[in-house]
Amino acid sequence: MTAPVDLSAVGPSRSTALPYLRALVMVAALAGTTVLTVVLGVTDPEAPLSYPSRFLIWNLFLAWIPLVLAVGFAAVRRRIWLVPIGIAWLAFLPNAPYLVTDLVHLREGYELWRHVLQYGFAAWTGLMLGVVSMRLVHRRLTVEFGSVAGWLAMAATVALCAVGVVIGRFQRWNSWDLIHRPGDVVSATYDWVSTPFSSVQSTGVGIAVAAFLALAYLTMWGYEAIGELRWRTGSRRNPTTG
Repeated sequence: MTAPVDLSAVGPSRSTALPYLRALVMVAALAGTTVLTVVLGVTDPEAPLSYPSRFLIWNLFLAWIPLVLAVGFAAVRRRIWLVPIGIAWLAFLPNAPYLVTDLVHLREGYELWRHVLQYGFAAWTGLMLGVVSMRLVHRRLTVEFGSVAGWLAMAATVALCAVGVVIGRFQRWNSWDLIHRPGDVVSATYDWVSTPFSSVQSTGVGIAVAAFLALAYLTMWGYEAIGELRWRTGSRRNPTTG
């Protein structure tokens, strides 16, 4: 009599492979909106690859860095690596939601629809890259240090990210300056944080960015919980598996 074959040893089951497949689909979708942003800039009949399109492409590149670092943060085995990777991730994270503020460069004219789509795709991509990377970091922090520490870290991340967006938009600092001119960046940041009412506009933008990022993150966090619900549909199949 032939012994039964253990199919689980042959390869990953559908339930095991599905999360990885969905993660790949998500990355492909974000890559797709990135490509659409670039294509809309390259094919602009008025000014192909004009200055706004060039800096938008560069900002998109910077926005992908936090996701790459977050994957490393989530996957690294030795806890000692969490500190340098986490610092690098936090330094580059503001580049993701920063793309939302690039909507200020919208230009009126015959091609307004093209610019709305271009900056809209860029803003969406940046926001999603930031939120997904935060989720990866949050999960690892929760595993290592507990739920309370994880949520406190995310609250601090939202606040620091908003500060980073403000000093990037209004004072024109960027993540690379933390390497080349760290003292100047820290000094400029302290001056703004210590006198928040000296510039009502920048303070308002900072508060709005923090609120927007926090709500976007909570939306992502709440959406994940939908998969844990058990729907009374009369079917044995979980409708949330797609």
